[in-house]
Amino acid sequence: MVSLIKETVKAQAGRPRSDMELVTLDFGGLMDALSAARLFRSLPDPKTRTAWSAAIEHLDEGAREVLASAPEAGLIQSPQETGQALRGWQTFDKGIKSLKAAQARLHRTFGLKLSPDPWKEERYP
Repeated sequence: MVSLIKETVKAQAGRPRSDMELVTLDFGGLMDALSAARLFRSLPDPKTRTAWSAAIEHLDEGAREVLASAPEAGLIQSPQETGQALRGWQTFDKGIKSLKAAQARLHRTFGLKLSPDPWKEERYP
């Protein structure tokens, strides 16, 4: 979970702050963390398992949508590509919400608390 959270924070930090901002997207670490996270789908608590599965699904779908929105020619996204990127980031945000819910449920249900908090531990450039 820590690895997935750190890679999610890193990917989120690369999010453009405006339509005109040029960014380099690197979701390689996130995709690796998602692959590892898929191995832990059999969590004993059904609600935690649901939040965990939703986090994985939304983060993966959102990242793929954002990557697919990269301009095919040049550096400027078309309006369609911009819309696709926006949808991808919205799906990614749902994944973040689900990941935080899974983390909270693990804490409430099993007393598992991540220390230090990986959401605040490091900030990536």
